Amino acid sequence: MFENSKGIIFGATGFIGNKIAHEMTKKGAKLILHGKSKTKLEKLDDDLKKKFDIRQILLQGDFTEKIFFSNISNIINSRFNCLDFLMNCVGKFDRLSPLTNLTNSEWENMVEININSSWRILRELEPLLKKATNPRVIFIINENSLNGKPYQNFFNISQVTKKVLAEIFYEENKRLKIITKIVQIPLLNNGISLKISNKENNEKNYNEIAQEIVDRTFDERNKDLLVSLF
Repeated sequence: MFENSKGIIFGATGFIGNKIAHEMTKKGAKLILHGKSKTKLEKLDDDLKKKFDIRQILLQGDFTEKIFFSNISNIINSRFNCLDFLMNCVGKFDRLSPLTNLTNSEWENMVEININSSWRILRELEPLLKKATNPRVIFIINENSLNGKPYQNFFNISQVTKKVLAEIFYEENKRLKIITKIVQIPLLNNGISLKISNKENNEKNYNEIAQEIVDRTFDERNKDLLVSLF
């Protein structure tokens, strides 16, 4: 299933995206790895080369720049003739704060990165997904933050919104046979959820979570929309 499958991981330089990139590379997938930082992308590429003797395609881009999305379809189409899967691991959470204490700039950036980017990605890349035989779109959310909690501000809002967006996309594309998965993961003491998690670091546990995300979202026996790792 994974051997030579073609996919893109947005936010591959982030904590969970990095782990998934390693897991998918180990299984033989051909990947486009997106990240905002060129330095972090090159570090990830070097790590994959050292560990698996494979170099993936790197895609640097800032989700706050709309020109990135206007070019993305042509860029990916020049590399892959279709997309077997798409995974968005990008997220931004600045700080614990009351809703009204955020600046306009903080709010607008989080809206663009956490919500608008998900819609823009689907809009631009849906044609490439439709060219694949059994394409998959995978959304990752934190189940702990699906209810409004004080001081988690846009982190909570974005998790709920992404879940609803994924549910709508699933219903609208069932007849097109685009497989949609919503993966509900626990809060991790790293990445954007570090600010609201009290868990101890456990590198082995994180690697296991990445492996479970990959295994369960690509399991042909699992027809459910929701995949909970709790």
